Amino acid sequence: MWSGLIKARRGAVAIWIAVMTPGLLIAASMGVEVGSWAAIQVSMQRSADLAAVAGTQLMANSSSVTAQTAGTFAARIAQMNGGTGTAALTWSGSCTLPCSSACSVTGTDNQITVKVTYCGGLQNSSDSMMTVSWTKSVPSYMSSPLFNSSSTHTITTTGTAEVVTQTSAPTGAGATQPCLVALSSSGTISGSGSTSVSSSGCSLRSNGSVTFSGGGSLNVAGVFAGGSISIPTYWSPMPAQYPDDGTISDPYASNTTLQNDLTTASGLSGASSISCSNESCTGLSNGSTCSGSSGVTCTLQPGNYGGLSVTGGGPFTFNFQPGLYLFKGAVSMISATTTINGTGGVTIIAAGGFEFENQPTVNVTAPTPSQVASNGGVAGIALASQTTTTVTVSGSDEYNVIGVTYFPNATFDASGSNAVGGNPVLGSSSSICTEIIAASIELNGATDFAGGCSSYGATSFTSTSGTPSTSAQVVH
Repeated sequence: MWSGLIKARRGAVAIWIAVMTPGLLIAASMGVEVGSWAAIQVSMQRSADLAAVAGTQLMANSSSVTAQTAGTFAARIAQMNGGTGTAALTWSGSCTLPCSSACSVTGTDNQITVKVTYCGGLQNSSDSMMTVSWTKSVPSYMSSPLFNSSSTHTITTTGTAEVVTQTSAPTGAGATQPCLVALSSSGTISGSGSTSVSSSGCSLRSNGSVTFSGGGSLNVAGVFAGGSISIPTYWSPMPAQYPDDGTISDPYASNTTLQNDLTTASGLSGASSISCSNESCTGLSNGSTCSGSSGVTCTLQPGNYGGLSVTGGGPFTFNFQPGLYLFKGAVSMISATTTINGTGGVTIIAAGGFEFENQPTVNVTAPTPSQVASNGGVAGIALASQTTTTVTVSGSDEYNVIGVTYFPNATFDASGSNAVGGNPVLGSSSSICTEIIAASIELNGATDFAGGCSSYGATSFTSTSGTPSTSAQVVH
């Protein structure tokens, strides 16, 4: 009996095996087939990426390469790797270059589609990029009869590459902080007569030209210009020169605090102006006071003012208390023996210009971040204006400003100045930071600088922007 039962069970198992074997074979075959589709998709993805990178690199190599030329090249790369194409792509869309917003053109090549986009990069909105899409039909042996579907399976892959611009960090003298910066590409840093600039720790940077004449010396880390450099060969020491060395951007264009204060100053209304002549001043506000007759001393408090003008008389001494001063108009001192003291952390911003003539002394120290937190102001900034009017420092003035002088749209003219009593007319010590940033700078006389006011919270930047390079990078 047991023998018969065992034989019956063996027979049942054999029947089940016979029934299940076709299904198992079909399942195994489908697994192999689906796995082959995955392998094909991986291969196609690599080819799509390669085609996109190849076409984008062609665009990166030359700005004159058209979208159609680069796109056709990418399509041919896809064809070489198994894509089915045609003799020529059919193009749609158009772009006008240079562009300010994203635009694209698309080329169709049978199973290959190439889309070239300008001003619409994923990493940078100004970048160009290319997308290559590739569709391929592969046989479907097992799934078709099982699911009553077509005898092919469609695989689509997309590769996207972008023309990415990267800039390497400056090295050597190019990594030096400038102490004199002329931002305008048509501007200059110039010196005539007897000009001496002493600051081995910083450089001179002009986005335009650099021109010196007469006698003098330049003891600086280097002289950089977007255009030409002309320095008498007999000057000693003679710094390293880097003409035709591109430009740098305004290091304070993105300083929100400074730019907002400049805008506020230009929009002020109702603020009174301080006017001084003979032995008196009028228009005092914000708790400011003046006293004295043969010598007038004024204590100014932070706040908003219409302007500050000294036209004669004096001597006048203006003691600026720590903080932020905004002037709707100009700050003009054209009277002899006038002194400005603002050494406790002072920022003076004017919508008008600055004029210092007839031997005034300007002693202003920009605030540090901790002083800004206590009293206000802009860290690292001593004097600033968006004026296009020439800023004048002349008549044997002493301009002892510690921190940054910022006039991005104006010429800073110190060409009428000379050293007073052997002291430099600009700057007080080569160990104390003094930076002048203007559209153009004109010098005449002894100057003493030390670029790099980071200890005051000023922006650190370099004499060159580094070396830019473009490359195609996969970004999908």
